[in-house]
Amino acid sequence: MNKLISLKKLSQIVHGKLIGDNIKILNFSINSKKIKKNCIFIAICGNKFDGHHFIDDAIKNGALAILVHKYININIPQIIVFDTIIGLGKLGLWKRMQFTNNVIGITGSCGKTSVKEMTVSILKKKNQIIFTKKNMNNHIGVPLTLLRLNNKYKYAVIEIGGSKINDISYLANLIKPNIAIINNISESHLEGFKSLKNIIKNKSDIFKYLKYKGTAIINYDDKNQKIILKKLNNNKNILTFSIKNNKADFFARNVLILHNKIKFLLISPIGKILIKLYLIGGGIHNINNALASAALSFSVGSTLEDIANGLKNFRSIKGRMYPIIIDNNKLIINDTYNANPNSVSIAINILKKFSGKKILVIGDMLELGVYTIFYHKKIKKLILRSNIDYIFSIGKYSKCFTHNNIKSQHFFNKNMLLKKLLLIIKKFNHYTILFKGSRKNRIELLIEMLLEKLKC
Repeated sequence: MNKLISLKKLSQIVHGKLIGDNIKILNFSINSKKIKKNCIFIAICGNKFDGHHFIDDAIKNGALAILVHKYININIPQIIVFDTIIGLGKLGLWKRMQFTNNVIGITGSCGKTSVKEMTVSILKKKNQIIFTKKNMNNHIGVPLTLLRLNNKYKYAVIEIGGSKINDISYLANLIKPNIAIINNISESHLEGFKSLKNIIKNKSDIFKYLKYKGTAIINYDDKNQKIILKKLNNNKNILTFSIKNNKADFFARNVLILHNKIKFLLISPIGKILIKLYLIGGGIHNINNALASAALSFSVGSTLEDIANGLKNFRSIKGRMYPIIIDNNKLIINDTYNANPNSVSIAINILKKFSGKKILVIGDMLELGVYTIFYHKKIKKLILRSNIDYIFSIGKYSKCFTHNNIKSQHFFNKNMLLKKLLLIIKKFNHYTILFKGSRKNRIELLIEMLLEKLKC
C-alpha cells in the first residue's frame, strides 16, 4: 500500500521549490478528472494538451497540491520544477528504488506488447503483479506505472518503447530491470533513430541498466543481437532463445502451425513441455514471442507447467493480429496498432496462407524518415510476390504499394475505399480481410465503418 509523503520530501525528490503548506499526499495523477484521495495533480505538457490549463478542474475534483513548471496563483500548495515530465520521471525512479522485488524490462522493434502480455498471462496465475497497460510504454506511461509500485506485487513487467535516440536509455534508467529482453531489432522509427546502427545501440541500452547479476535475454535468431551478445560483460546472466538453433537455452521443436492454433515442443534448461497457442492466423513470430516470454518467466522462477498454462490462456491483443469473425469463412484481422517494414512483412506472410479470397487494406508506414520510399518499394515487391487477391491502399506513401498492380487500387478517402471493399466482398462467401497501417493512419476506423455497414 502507498504511504503518505510530505510535499517537502517530494520537492527534494523532484528538485523543485515548494510554495505553501507542507501537507502529506498519497496519490499522483496527470488527469484532472481522475483525482484520488490525498492526491497531487501533475501538470504535464503533452503534444496535444497542457496540463496547466486544467489545474482549476483538478482542484475542483479534490487535488490537494499541484506539480507545475511555473508559479500558479492558487490557494493550495504547489511544487515548481523546470520540467514536469522530468519531475514525473524522478518520482517514478524514487518509487522504483523502494521496490524490492523483480522488475522485468521488455523492449524490441515489434512484438514487445505480445511478449509482455504473454509473460503477464504466465505470471499472474500465482502472483500479484503490476504491468504497463495498453500503450503506456513511453516517458509518461512508464513513470506512471512505476508510481503504482509497492511491495505487495511480486513482479513488475514493464514494456519500454522508443522512437528516438536516448528514449530507451532514459526509461531503462528509471526501471532498472532485474531481467531484460530485446525481443527483436529491425528498421522502425528511423525518422528518430536515423539508422539501423543507432537502433541496435539504443535498444542495447536496456542492458546497461540491468541490476548487478541481472539476467539479459537475447534473441539468438536476430543477427543484430549477436553484436550485443559479444559486448555483454561478465556480471550478467545470459539466456538465449531461438526458433532455429538448438544451442539456445529456449528453442522450439516439432512446430505445427494451423490457422487457429500453434503447437510446439518447448526445450528449456529445466526440461521440455508441449506448448499450445490458440491464435488465429498462426505466424512464426508468435512462437518467437512465446519463447521470449518463457525465458522471462523462467528467470523469475516459473515452472514449465506455469509457462504452458499461461500461454494456453493467452489470446490475441486488440489491434495486433486480432481476429473478428463475421460469419463462417468470413474473417477480419485487425493489425492496425502500428506498422513498420518487419511487422508489415509478417502480416503479409500470414494473410497469404489463408484459404478463400485474401484482401489487404493497408496504410502508410510512418516514422521512417529518409528511408520512407525505399521501404514502401520493398514491401511492394513482397506484395507482388504474394497470392493476395486484392490490395487497397490509403494514404500518402502507400500509393507505392498499389501502383501498376492490376489487383490493387489506391484511395485518399476512407469512404470511397469502404464503398469499393463492400462491393468486392459481396461477391464472395469465403474471405479474409487484413487491415494494417501506422497508428496515425487510424485504419481501425475503417474496420468500425465496415462492421457498421455489415450489420445493416
